[in-house]
Amino acid sequence: LTYRDIIVFVAQAQRSFLNIIAFMDYVEIVQPRDIWNSWSPHPANTKWMGCFTDDLKICNTFFNAGVPVWLIRAEAYIHADMNIVHPVALTFP
Repeated sequence: LTYRDIIVFVAQAQRSFLNIIAFMDYVEIVQPRDIWNSWSPHPANTKWMGCFTDDLKICNTFFNAGVPVWLIRAEAYIHADMNIVHPVALTFP
């Protein structure tokens, strides 16, 4: 194996481990909060990266579970009285 092959292997292993940890957090923390709804949303966990979504149901579920979530909306669905600090244009890679 070359040095470059080893670097790629280590990066892929790190990504796999991070995916496993994220899945375990979801199953152990987020999913139980979704099943047992409380009257108020859980505080956001600042250690999580969070979720970008355009689905209102997913946004509501993750918000109530304490997952940082950003709701992506088209300009036509934004009310005129909504407080927008800084609009961002979406770009795709």
